[in-house]
Amino acid sequence: MKLLNTIHEDYHMHSINLSDGFHTVDEIVQYAGRIGLKKIVITDHSQAVLDGCNITKKTWMSWATRWKNVYNDVEVSFGIEGDILDEEGDCCFDIWWSSRDFLILAVHNSAYKWDFKNITQAYINALHKYHDTIKYIAHLCFEKISEFVDVEAVVKVANHYHIPMEFNAKNFVLGTTDEKKLLQMLKLADQVYITSDMHTLSDFDFLQVAFDYLKEHGFIS
Repeated sequence: MKLLNTIHEDYHMHSINLSDGFHTVDEIVQYAGRIGLKKIVITDHSQAVLDGCNITKKTWMSWATRWKNVYNDVEVSFGIEGDILDEEGDCCFDIWWSSRDFLILAVHNSAYKWDFKNITQAYINALHKYHDTIKYIAHLCFEKISEFVDVEAVVKVANHYHIPMEFNAKNFVLGTTDEKKLLQMLKLADQVYITSDMHTLSDFDFLQVAFDYLKEHGFIS
């Protein structure tokens, strides 16, 4: 397993500007600078999740392209946490009809309305369709879906397409990760990102917990 980011980088977080975070982009960026982060990607939820949760923030198209970091030297980019929509692996990778280059693949109950018993094939179909655009697969071991996920099958296809997996630190710390499947994923995956999945600023602290866990289990030194 190759870890693709350091503790000074975080590629999964949510803002109040655009989805279900508790802080503005400006607050996130200022705090990221104070705690020593060097590079972040703000990955607010796809339109499918916004619609499913009745979140109506229509400023993204012009706002995300005009926003500049005037606070510090943190490198800030904007991405989207995209969603698998159906068993065929069709996905939503846009917010208000606009997309970005940094796209991560996830499953949320508010967007995926099909039988979760078929979610493994949905992941595989999505990887075949969108492997050229997916940066990594988010929270594969989230306990709400983990019982239906064949981790080995999904990771095998992801490795084939050189797509990393995510160690979601927030879910792990909050006890919503299937740890048995997490360890299986870490052993099988060629590449892994550790992310905070930050919704509130204190969630950034979870990164250290995840790095410590990988050291404790011999994945990194």
